[in-house]
Amino acid sequence: MPSESEIPRWHEVIRERYENYLKTSFYFKDAVLRESFAQALREYELMRKEIPEPARSFQRGAKAHDLAGKYFGDEANPLLPALRSDNLYSHQESAIRLAYKEKKHAVVATGTASGKTESFLYPILFELYRQHLAGELREPGVRALILYPMNALANDQRQRLGEICGELAKAGSGFKPTFGQYIGETPEDKNDRYGKRREEERLPSELIFRKEMRETPPHILLTNYSMLEYLLIRPDDSPLFDNDMGRHWQFIVLDEAHQYRGVKGMEMGMLIRRLQQRLRAG
Repeated sequence: MPSESEIPRWHEVIRERYENYLKTSFYFKDAVLRESFAQALREYELMRKEIPEPARSFQRGAKAHDLAGKYFGDEANPLLPALRSDNLYSHQESAIRLAYKEKKHAVVATGTASGKTESFLYPILFELYRQHLAGELREPGVRALILYPMNALANDQRQRLGEICGELAKAGSGFKPTFGQYIGETPEDKNDRYGKRREEERLPSELIFRKEMRETPPHILLTNYSMLEYLLIRPDDSPLFDNDMGRHWQFIVLDEAHQYRGVKGMEMGMLIRRLQQRLRAG
């Protein structure tokens, strides 16, 4: 169990994420109304009591820093600011080994708050870093697609990637992976309805406009299955897949995969097959 000094921090994190969710769901174009809403959220008692972190019994594995040293030797240092310094859980270590080193498919089924994000994100970062060392990351093209059932989950991941890229930049690392969130609200360019707002919220190494993602596709693309359907059929979005761009795609991540069952699961299966066919043809 966490100590009493740790509990308020988790309380703050949960509150902050809930506030961000509400700000995203109820966005006001008028700056005065937007600030008034944000102030009301800060002053309102959103959470009635502190929520302690439950005890964890997950088996521990190696440190991510040690794995980086094993895979990249003396060249690992520029990658380390992107990784946690403590020990991974054993299922995280296994996922990194399977997805990155052995190039195999992996399904991670484990408890809440057990680090599923690191299980798929670290293999992607390791591969992007390998390409960086080999001089291949300069070539434009998506390397990893992360599909979410809800935009709120994609927003959380966007924040996480922004923090990672910010740590890399702060450390002066030459490793600079890019990412972009392509959903219905993603503005076309800075003159779009939400263009100014997104400029103000741009995170380190983030591509925020549809136009810039088409011109220079991000290494990591965040979207949902409905938007992926549109991306595959709209001619304007063909630069993400065509003109030999498909050869760069290596990772497809289905977050909350248990939600895709029945008819929805069949539709998702067909969508992934269409994506694979498009990438091979492109």
